[in-house]
Amino acid sequence: MRWIPIFLTLTAPVWAGQLQESLNGTWQFSTNETAAVWDTLPVPGNWDTTERYSTYKGKGWYRREFHVPPEWKGKHVRLRFDAVYHDATVTLNGMELGTHIGGYTPFEFDVTDKLKWDGANTVTVCADNTFRRGAWWHWGGISRSVTLISHDGVRLVWQHVRAEPDLNAGTAKIFVRYKLANDGDNDRQVCVSSEVENVKWEKTVTVAARSEQQFELSTTLANVRLWHFDHPNLYRLTTRVAGQEKTDQFGIRKVEVREDGLWLNGEKVRLCGFNRVSDSREYGNTEPDVLVRKDVDLMKRAGANLARLMHYPQAPNLLDYLDEKGMLIWEEIPVWGGTDDPNMKPDNPVTKQWLREMIERDYNHPCIIGWSVGNELLQHYDYVKTMIEYSRVLDPHRLHTYVSYSGARKEYNPTNDPISVSDILLYNSYGPSPGKTAAVLRQKWPKLPIFFSEFGSRQFGASADARIPGLAERWADLKGHPYVIGVSLWTFNDYRSDYKGTPPSGNREWGVVDVNRRPKAAYEEIRQLYSPVRSITIKDGMVRIEPRGPDEIPSYTLRGYKLQWDGGEMPLPVLKPGDPIWTSPIKATKVSLVTPTGYAVAESGSP
Repeated sequence: MRWIPIFLTLTAPVWAGQLQESLNGTWQFSTNETAAVWDTLPVPGNWDTTERYSTYKGKGWYRREFHVPPEWKGKHVRLRFDAVYHDATVTLNGMELGTHIGGYTPFEFDVTDKLKWDGANTVTVCADNTFRRGAWWHWGGISRSVTLISHDGVRLVWQHVRAEPDLNAGTAKIFVRYKLANDGDNDRQVCVSSEVENVKWEKTVTVAARSEQQFELSTTLANVRLWHFDHPNLYRLTTRVAGQEKTDQFGIRKVEVREDGLWLNGEKVRLCGFNRVSDSREYGNTEPDVLVRKDVDLMKRAGANLARLMHYPQAPNLLDYLDEKGMLIWEEIPVWGGTDDPNMKPDNPVTKQWLREMIERDYNHPCIIGWSVGNELLQHYDYVKTMIEYSRVLDPHRLHTYVSYSGARKEYNPTNDPISVSDILLYNSYGPSPGKTAAVLRQKWPKLPIFFSEFGSRQFGASADARIPGLAERWADLKGHPYVIGVSLWTFNDYRSDYKGTPPSGNREWGVVDVNRRPKAAYEEIRQLYSPVRSITIKDGMVRIEPRGPDEIPSYTLRGYKLQWDGGEMPLPVLKPGDPIWTSPIKATKVSLVTPTGYAVAESGSP
């Protein structure tokens, strides 16, 4: 038996003691750096959500003035961008600060010596969205927040949490790795103190001038509440150092990959989900809370609990909401496509930067169970091998993989396909027989469970009555393959594109909801297939629930569920895959099956 335990994690940082000034708001904008008259655009935002620049591809310049609070004088000041798509060159008061390549992760500059303290400062950002990878629209601009941050010499850069739960004892060993930076010219001795639910620990360390230091501390928590997609329990970690206070939420869970499948907190699970494109004609890819919450709620209502969401790092607020509502995902860097991606070369510093920035930012989210180094990479064995090796250095405690679509072909085998260096087999399948594909893959890689990271048919239209062609047949074909841990449908939403084969509407119509998030008939179709029970029926004053079998997808233990109807509700006992039909007297004529997090995932009479 081959198994990989994964533990963790933490999310949603809250700072105190660092002074911050938001530079969000209205910025000047032009596609010509020397133009006499500039437009104005919001930040965060994308220029191609506006009519004038809706199809513009190339360089766009953003500019604004700001004043530094006088009380910041004598402190260290950094200028932080949470994301700019895709290549960004930043200038402050006519001095170039630097360039960042990559459209989804944060970067920052030390601007202490470049600020004006007695007048206006001017920051200019050149954003270039020429880089294109994949079939989605590459929204240009400053898509996340911009912040000016001040602090004294020593700062806590990040704290990464690893939790190892003992499922029998109900305890968890907590390991916190800290990264401190001393931006001052003198060595500094500081006390680092942390606390979780009245359990405290601390250490005094000396950080050399103009240097960084990492170290790890540990403690034990008793009577822990595990994080699960149905029970997303979160803790709060507070750390104090050098007058700063940082609070993060974290969850404790145990993930194991065995030859026979995926295990969460000691129970085998087979789960379903969606690929979701970060796309909106109104919001671009800025991912405001209102859109993120609507999409996640719709996916959870449809039974989504495990997904490879997309081919690039996700927005922090989306990951926070997945932690809060309960969904497992793989996160990926944007390396995509057969043989023509120039970034697919071993030890590429650009892709290593993307991977490092993603993992350092998102390490602490319990929703993330693994990292992917790219999508549909064909024979790029050396690239995948070196990147997975680097990924394991950055995070030795999660799964590391890439997404294949070629491993089932005759010319690919364990000697030349990078599936062999992966911890789990992620595969994109659009053929009519995913079960046959799974059997071929299993024969070649008998120790790796399989997750269909993309699953579906083809574009099937944007109309309200649109359904997914051949879905029922594909679903039935998956039976009898217990090593398949689940599927992620391509896609949840229709999305803007200029990729080949896109209809005149400019939208790729693969989604179960349209670009405005209106559910199609396909949404209810997939919701029935994703239901955690086989059926719910009411007859002659009795409700009857038939659990799914362990050989079905989805398949997992229902714990804390309830039936709900107008004017009443009924808690359910624990229902496990393969349990006999459960019955109970009931006065209602129609009921909903409701998860512990409040989502109605099935109704009587369905599926």
